[in-house]
Amino acid sequence: MSRPRPTDELESLEARLAEAKARHNPDPMRVASGAMGQGFRFALEIVITTVVGTAIGWQLDKWLGSKPWLMLLFMLLGLAAGFINLFRAVSAEQKLVDAQPIPPSVPDDVED
Repeated sequence: MSRPRPTDELESLEARLAEAKARHNPDPMRVASGAMGQGFRFALEIVITTVVGTAIGWQLDKWLGSKPWLMLLFMLLGLAAGFINLFRAVSAEQKLVDAQPIPPSVPDDVED
């Protein structure tokens, strides 16, 4: 069995190290654009749920003749639904952050 040349091993190690560094230290612009995209998404969800709730309430008010009470009720329900979605997403993200191990502040081989 032939052993790989040391330069091949070194190149393979360098490639794996570069890949690991890229996973561990993502590009700051990519992180910022991802966060901004999420922010726009959640803002849009809150607006859309509020508009949909208001439209449903408005239609029910027209049908039942109870203006403006059902429109106001469904507008508030739509707004609450948007914020509940936001809360769920933030909670899920927090669980991911909490699940990641915290690196030690002092290397293991150094005595206190």
